[in-house]
Amino acid sequence: MSASATPDLRQDHSEILALLTAYVFGLDRRDFTRVASVFTEDADVQNVFAAYLPEGEKFSGVTTGGSAVAEGARRLFGGLDATQHLLGAQSVELTDTGAHAFTQIVAHHHRGSGYYHTGGTYEDDLVRTPDGWRISRRTLRIHWTTGSPDVVLAP
Repeated sequence: MSASATPDLRQDHSEILALLTAYVFGLDRRDFTRVASVFTEDADVQNVFAAYLPEGEKFSGVTTGGSAVAEGARRLFGGLDATQHLLGAQSVELTDTGAHAFTQIVAHHHRGSGYYHTGGTYEDDLVRTPDGWRISRRTLRIHWTTGSPDVVLAP
């Protein structure tokens, strides 16, 4: 294999981390076009709450497609005063067909003096498209929460 045909693993890694960061900045800035752009249009996104969390039934489910993910985020976060999604430790593994990424997440959701904070992990499968790396499958695993889910669920 020639040097020009060798994949630039550092570049791929950097582009994937930038994509994951673009998603959370999109959420916090209410830039839902940006949110949609990080996913493929047939991406499956699943929210899974730890079994001990009673509010999991209200938030769990599967959404298909970047546009649908963005619209769901708009409905959930549109009435909030502020959110901040913090990314923690990240791992990216390139494969023959794309990449897998694991990212720790802590998300703060605020409405007035009320809050709902969550902690968990994004588990992503990514594919390279003509427009760059995109998430083709995401599982958000919520491990803990504090505050009231009604902060997010209230109309």
